Amino acid sequence: MHLLMRDGVLLSAPLPVSADAEGAGLVADLYAVTPPAAGGAHVRAMMNTTLDGAIVGADGTSGTLRNPDDSFVFDVLRALTDVVLVGASTVRTEDYRRPLGRSDLLSPSRRPGGADRPALAVWSRSGELPETIEPDWPTYLITPPLGARRAAERSGLPEAQVIIAETATAAVQGLVDRGLRAIQAEGGPSALGRLAAAGLLDELCFSTTHRSVGGGSPRVLHGAPHEQSWRPSSLLVGRHATIARHVRA
Repeated sequence: MHLLMRDGVLLSAPLPVSADAEGAGLVADLYAVTPPAAGGAHVRAMMNTTLDGAIVGADGTSGTLRNPDDSFVFDVLRALTDVVLVGASTVRTEDYRRPLGRSDLLSPSRRPGGADRPALAVWSRSGELPETIEPDWPTYLITPPLGARRAAERSGLPEAQVIIAETATAAVQGLVDRGLRAIQAEGGPSALGRLAAAGLLDELCFSTTHRSVGGGSPRVLHGAPHEQSWRPSSLLVGRHATIARHVRA
């Protein structure tokens, strides 16, 4: 893999990025952020797509699109975030039992909150969480006021880990109130669409797998119309994927 752009500036020569601890440290420095002061949050969206814009493969999951380049960057980014935020359908379809991050980036912690592992926040009306979620993993349920009590009971989570939020803004604030200020949203499209429509996304990070799959896959963002300009920040190109990072203009 090679780095072609850093901080919005094209490099005069591609910089090799090795798939080892040294390369992981380089990527971690590249993507490092400091959440704004006064209780603010930094919200990063990270998704995998194909060259023809699909976000899932033939089996209906993003797992079949994963590749060494994509997995390398995902593992680095999960070591930098306080909480991984996902919609309920995504967490049921994909494997979210241990979104830990690269082991060689965990100590000392690079998470703004300083924890040794990221929390998992699931957006769900029903409160139905998959059995794959480990009981001792820091997990939060985000659910709207209507039906919140039943959803909380169904989730089996303690009251302190249930965030009652009608809007995306309230959901993010609920995470911030619990000290989770570096937020990585990993889908699905409806969850990202809600964040985008509310103007809450600070970064759009896409790993474009060098494949096409056809079919009727949904797009990355699905929600109310919005207008938001982005500027390119960094670009990594590997044999299997191109990883681009865009920040709010």
